[in-house]
Amino acid sequence: DYAQSVPFWSSVASVFGGNDAVIFDLFNEPFPERALSSETGGWQCWLDGGAACSAGIPYRVAGMQTLVNTVRATGADNVIMLGGLAYANDLTQWLAYEPTDPDHNLVASWHSYSFNACSTVACWASQISPVIARVPVIAGEIGEKDCGDSYIDKLMNYLDSVSTSYLAWAWNPGFQCSGGTALISGYTGAPTPYGAGYRAHLKSLAG
Repeated sequence: DYAQSVPFWSSVASVFGGNDAVIFDLFNEPFPERALSSETGGWQCWLDGGAACSAGIPYRVAGMQTLVNTVRATGADNVIMLGGLAYANDLTQWLAYEPTDPDHNLVASWHSYSFNACSTVACWASQISPVIARVPVIAGEIGEKDCGDSYIDKLMNYLDSVSTSYLAWAWNPGFQCSGGTALISGYTGAPTPYGAGYRAHLKSLAG
């Protein structure tokens, strides 16, 4: 929503601009292709907003270029994350539609869950590795719903092999296995098997 997103990001960037501990993730899990019934149309809407979205979205949309411009207009040079289509699982045309950034400080944000379309090593090699070769990528959300860690283990090994960072979702005991991906079973921090697998992997990296 252009009317709300532009002033929101102008405000956030004005407060946190220059604080390198803060990364801006402009829009969580976009999926404009569903409204526009077209992959190409989705990417055009994602980048440009406005008229590029009007065929399927009834309100004025702020595209990623507008939001990048909004952040940079405040003087903030922070890292900006931009999630791809299909709830950030699709990065296939991210490079083709990458916004212009005067600070050259953009990151492709990728989400990977066991139930996503791109959930195999072969897909990661064909769709994600080419993006990693060109720009920084952060897997801002990874997870699986089966209470285990078999999917994220495979995924983390892949991401480690291409020097790409990842964050597991979510620190929330309200997500039980069938309804979400819970790292903990309670706010005392007791891990689920999924959370224990993630923790064990991080500990193995630390030696």
